[in-house]
Amino acid sequence: MKIMLLVEELGIGGLPNYVLDLARALNAQGDRTLVAHQGQQVPAHLDCTGVQLLGLGDADSPGQALERILAWEPDLVHVHLCSDSDLLAALTDSGLALMRSFHDYTSMCLRRGRRRFPGDRCQRPLGWSCALNGCLIGPPKAGGRVPRLMDLAGKLNERGMYQRFRGAVVGSQHMGRVLRINGFSEQRIHVVPYFSRFDQQAQQPQATGKPALQGRPLQLLFAGQAVKGKGLEVLVKALAEIQGDWRLVAVSSGPRLASARGLAEKLQLTSRITFIDWLAPEELAGHYRGADLFVLPSVWDDPGPLVGIEAMAFETPVLAFAVGGIADYVRDGQTGLLVTDVSVKGLAAGLQRALDEPERLAVLGRTAREWVKAHHSRDGHIRALRTLYEQCTHNLQAHPPLGLICGSVNV
Repeated sequence: MKIMLLVEELGIGGLPNYVLDLARALNAQGDRTLVAHQGQQVPAHLDCTGVQLLGLGDADSPGQALERILAWEPDLVHVHLCSDSDLLAALTDSGLALMRSFHDYTSMCLRRGRRRFPGDRCQRPLGWSCALNGCLIGPPKAGGRVPRLMDLAGKLNERGMYQRFRGAVVGSQHMGRVLRINGFSEQRIHVVPYFSRFDQQAQQPQATGKPALQGRPLQLLFAGQAVKGKGLEVLVKALAEIQGDWRLVAVSSGPRLASARGLAEKLQLTSRITFIDWLAPEELAGHYRGADLFVLPSVWDDPGPLVGIEAMAFETPVLAFAVGGIADYVRDGQTGLLVTDVSVKGLAAGLQRALDEPERLAVLGRTAREWVKAHHSRDGHIRALRTLYEQCTHNLQAHPPLGLICGSVNV
């Protein structure tokens, strides 16, 4: 089968890595894939080995972009992120079999993160009530200072076009609920848990396990973008409130990194926190392997961050807030520690819990690896997607252009 994976841009974050890994995994199963991206450049840090790329960023018009897509003659276009309404309209009217994976809230929220202010966790669907709640006034464009008026009608149109796609794939039960309250048909929603790019680590028993904690600090690890929602500054503040011997490695880059560094200096924690820029996968794997506890302090409804699953593949349990899709795999007292109080105080209590009972972490880590092995394998993920691909293309042949709805897939 010829499968085109479409994404707005190949930049930073977990989405580009996932799409590239997905392309390689599908190729290994005998499919032919092409990753189409609307951005102009591909960052050097991304591993594009074995992946055929198609740049759409220099297309003169959505019609020309569609011509490039059709020229490849895909059996199915699997969209991972696209907010270009003209291109979406062209795709919707093209007669191609279309699926969408929803990795974030871009198509269902004017603010993308379903939060208007720190601590907000919006539960409303996209609609005209967004205007009553102040969401029509958005942040300035990149490099600007003047707030902008958000295009609610355009966003509603975008969501409507995605509702016509043959399948809507999500990585967590939380994202399934978000789609349901936004009017997506239950029959079109498919929960397919993400796989870890380190899933082979979970498939084999650990050779040595974690080193004994006696006589050494508790090794903590954070990996993620330095943006407000990911909670790096919340973590630094929480560390200042706990008692015990610990060290933190923070693998991060982004606009809030300088603020996090300054906060660590202000709180006199610089000798215990090591900040590292983005790492190659093999180097990051070493940090996952050496950590006693991975801290995932996202303070917004994070749809389903991959870093927690990656850490668990190395028998590293996860401490996280009970937000978004994280609770799908961080099970309190089983695969990690879950904090319901989304605050500095709540995170500090969770960290103290780990410091006070370090002997539990090894048990949690072993269960965490088994969880990844059972629920987040590459083979299981690809098998579920390929089943959906076959159903969608079969239904297209039988009932163009919309026809029957894709059947459910249980994973």
